Amino acid sequence: MLNISSVTTKLNMSEDLETDWGNTSDRDDCIKVIFSEMEYIPWDNPDNIVSAEVGTIAYRIHDNVLALLVLIGVPANAINMAVFYKQGLKDRVNLCLFVLSLADGLYLIMSILNHGEQLHSQFTTGEKYGPFMMFIANNNLLVLLGFSFISPILSAIIAMERCLCVYNPLKFQTLIRTRTMAAIIILVHVIVFSLYFVVVYRYRMGCVYDLESGVSFSTFIKGHFYLMHKHFIDLLDTVTFGVGLPGTVLVVVITATILTIVKLRKVVTWRAGTSSSISASEVALTKMLVGNSILFIICFSPDAVNHLSRLFIPEMNSGGRYHNLYLTALWLGNTFNFFNATFNFFVYYSMGSRYRETFWALFGRKSKPQKA
Repeated sequence: MLNISSVTTKLNMSEDLETDWGNTSDRDDCIKVIFSEMEYIPWDNPDNIVSAEVGTIAYRIHDNVLALLVLIGVPANAINMAVFYKQGLKDRVNLCLFVLSLADGLYLIMSILNHGEQLHSQFTTGEKYGPFMMFIANNNLLVLLGFSFISPILSAIIAMERCLCVYNPLKFQTLIRTRTMAAIIILVHVIVFSLYFVVVYRYRMGCVYDLESGVSFSTFIKGHFYLMHKHFIDLLDTVTFGVGLPGTVLVVVITATILTIVKLRKVVTWRAGTSSSISASEVALTKMLVGNSILFIICFSPDAVNHLSRLFIPEMNSGGRYHNLYLTALWLGNTFNFFNATFNFFVYYSMGSRYRETFWALFGRKSKPQKA
């Protein structure tokens, strides 16, 4: 998951630096500072476990892998949406998987828009942020990165749905209908984006000018809105999105997946795919969704562990004692999230016979029905 605070500099650690965009500049609309008078720059903190160079390498890997995976993941998620739409969105599982593919695709698109300029600059100016980033940041378009939270929540919902369906299929079918699931999905979107808007609104992007060196650059700076609501926003960003959500989602998916596998092995011979209480098609669907959950657990765990470590190591954050280690782990964790948003297609295709049939039907080709 993306954390806006990860892209701030020592400027954001200075509580007495209140940005006033009307009175801060006499040179290219830049805020004037003297870096030599600051106690230290986060990436130069002598207590850092890893160097700033290591963090930069992780950042470059993150951007270049993202550029490659976007070329695979965006078309793959578009195909997923087409398949589940053709199968029918009146089925609650198809609806969940359709929205999950939409969220993953938009997450990849927003991520490349967010990092594309930086990806290009590594071969040109070398600057971290440019005019495009300034535009999307100052117009609150970074709120669209909220899809990075929508996708894990949907994965948790799908894992719980399968678990409950396996344990009590008849009762659950009547208890949770497609309309109810649609209402849950809409509610999740409203809550996540409403809260995340507050988080991204905390920063504005502007130009900073070092009076001693004569160097100017663009960066994220805490604005008046953050200074007025600091404690609430920090709580929302650090506890809710930084620790609570990743930890809860990971625990739910792991628990639900384990329970689903255990129960399914008790009521049906896994390979035979037959059961007196669960149909063969439901077993096949459950195996595919379990595969999807396992992919999620593998890819999401590094990012979740990184955020959860902040509970036990307070200095594990942007601007803290372990600034470089935190950012290195953050970029690598995000990279794994990109893999998760990209490779669901391959899980669906390899484990879902109905998915394969619908996939080939989209291209006017009939596939031979196979037993899942």
